Amino acid sequence: MKRFTQLLLLIAMATVGGSAAMAQTISFSLEAEMADKNTPEGWKEVDLPKNLPAFTADNTFYINDAQFGASTSSADNTKAIQAALDKAAAAGGGMVVIPAGEWLSNTIQVGSKTVLHLCAGATLKWLAYGDRSTTAGNNFIKHKGTPYDVVVEGEGPTSVLDGQGGPWWANYKASGVKRGAMIRFENGGRFLFRNFRIQNAPGTNLTVGQSGRGAHVTVHDLEIVNPSSSASTPSHNTDGIPVWTQYVNIYRCTIDTGDDNVVTDSNAQYVHVWNCQFKAGHGASLGSYTTNMHHIIYEDITFDGTDCGFRLKSNTDRSGDVHDIIFRNCTMTNVECPISMTAWYDNTPDLTAEAQTKTATTPEFHNILIQNVTASGYKGNKNSNDKKYNGIQIAGRPESYVYDVTFDNVQISHRNGVRLFFCRDIKFINGCTFTRTKDNTTVLATDEDLSAVMEHIHEAEYTWNKETSAITTPKASDSDSAPAYNLQGMRVNHPAKGIYIQNGRKVIVRE
Repeated sequence: MKRFTQLLLLIAMATVGGSAAMAQTISFSLEAEMADKNTPEGWKEVDLPKNLPAFTADNTFYINDAQFGASTSSADNTKAIQAALDKAAAAGGGMVVIPAGEWLSNTIQVGSKTVLHLCAGATLKWLAYGDRSTTAGNNFIKHKGTPYDVVVEGEGPTSVLDGQGGPWWANYKASGVKRGAMIRFENGGRFLFRNFRIQNAPGTNLTVGQSGRGAHVTVHDLEIVNPSSSASTPSHNTDGIPVWTQYVNIYRCTIDTGDDNVVTDSNAQYVHVWNCQFKAGHGASLGSYTTNMHHIIYEDITFDGTDCGFRLKSNTDRSGDVHDIIFRNCTMTNVECPISMTAWYDNTPDLTAEAQTKTATTPEFHNILIQNVTASGYKGNKNSNDKKYNGIQIAGRPESYVYDVTFDNVQISHRNGVRLFFCRDIKFINGCTFTRTKDNTTVLATDEDLSAVMEHIHEAEYTWNKETSAITTPKASDSDSAPAYNLQGMRVNHPAKGIYIQNGRKVIVRE
């Protein structure tokens, strides 16, 4: 019997668009995921799907079987695919198989204990812009009810989900146009997504969680491909993998898209992203919604032509206490803004702003480690400003400084330099270096500070090679006793808020 079952697993599907052979099953195992978990010390393990049935010919359903009737020649296979998914649920769980070929469908819903399997050469394509029902839901593949133990899988990059997103990108500003996600699972938990490609997403690609629900998610070996936001025909808001929940593992994914490659948002906790390739996109992102967010690790990521590397962004209406964030063992090439942390999302920091009363949604960024990171090869010619295109920018608020940020063995070479606003306890240790290529200025670990590559510093304090910089804080009225010079060497007769050189030392004028 064992040898007979193994033989069945090797049988290839003989027909596409016709009736499936009733005895066929697909090999299924979670052993590789168990070995790959890579749980950081002190964290709870991410739970994989469990309580799945043994998959046999009795609970393996091919959508083109006669009882469902899907066909590659059909203009809409939604009812057939949903019927197969519903039968899997009625069986107490099962596997629904999308055979090789191109299959058109609208929104489908997946229930508990179900595996949706795309064979090699299978493309499940969302109906075109003008053909979609406006009442069938706004996402392509979504959960049914509150499901647990769901797997969406393929057999590699020729197993494809295609969103036909072009017209949606072109019309994204039109009134009433809602661009759905390719996959969105908000409730339930113990979800696994593996071994397939998503392309041409109208909106986000794979969104997991909502308000902390939908926890325990594993994503690996996905290819996500959409035009960049700077392409001649750009995609818009096509985030690769947005995370809004706890206990998530993401690894061995390649993401080339028009917005954040991977982004954690509110209620994201214990999220581990590793061994991925980020191409076009906005980087390893956190926010802009950052309430109740902590314990997030991005590591062993390769960035190539990405807009940003590590990007923490929020504002006073959508944040809170953000802490225990790690970004390490990463390499960036031709990245516009390698390190960015801003509590002024989508705005230029206002250096004249007065401190406001802190609220529950005031950004408070702290306990952040950036370790063993290199960035080089930025080929653009964009000038430094208060918003982006800097090698490093940290911008807190006057009422809520960014603090306890450690750069450990970080090597950055970038056209533009460093900007620090409203921050303290920023530490550079273990051989950090910075090269500003627009004027070929390099600051080594043996130098005193970063002043040679500092584009702008305001109400900020940092240490470089264990020497504290910019911590003397006289009032403006005290600063006239000796000539003051800005960091570009120009004399300033009446210093306003900012940092200056006076009597051979750095001083901050706070008021």
